[in-house]
Amino acid sequence: MLDYGAGTGLLTLNLLPRVASVVALDSSTGMLEKLTQKLAAAAISNVQTRHWDLEAKPFPEPGFDLVVSSMTLHHLRNVPLVLSRLADILNPGGWLAVADLDSEDGSFHGQADDVFHHGFERAQIAEWVGQARLGRVSVSDAYTMSKPSSIGEVRSYGIFLAVGQKGRDLAGNTL
Repeated sequence: MLDYGAGTGLLTLNLLPRVASVVALDSSTGMLEKLTQKLAAAAISNVQTRHWDLEAKPFPEPGFDLVVSSMTLHHLRNVPLVLSRLADILNPGGWLAVADLDSEDGSFHGQADDVFHHGFERAQIAEWVGQARLGRVSVSDAYTMSKPSSIGEVRSYGIFLAVGQKGRDLAGNTL
């Protein structure tokens, strides 16, 4: 499995009991340092951390059965490019699963400098996953997060899960 935007490892560590090994990618060395500390403290040896920015260049190591990403897409300038690069490293039959915010008014992060999208329309995400040459695309409810606003009122934000599978055409060629 590859976890893109792994951060401090919340998703990586929760999925680790269900997979053989994980490559945890993130463009933040600070986040990866925290994950590395957690791995060392728990004596976990089947997670590799890698500093990588998929917007800057493709990841050179294909061969993943599962690629996941959680709450990362809204921090990317070029989401379709990154989805395509994630699809490229999947094995035939492998799955991409990404969770992120439904379209919102910008109040989730406030004035954060590293946020380029205030969530996404689900139809747009489904289109981009399909354009990444993945089939069996679906986008569904994953979670509703409640969070206090800057004035103390609690707001709810929808989080979707988009999935797609890398397949083969009738001639056996990887799609």
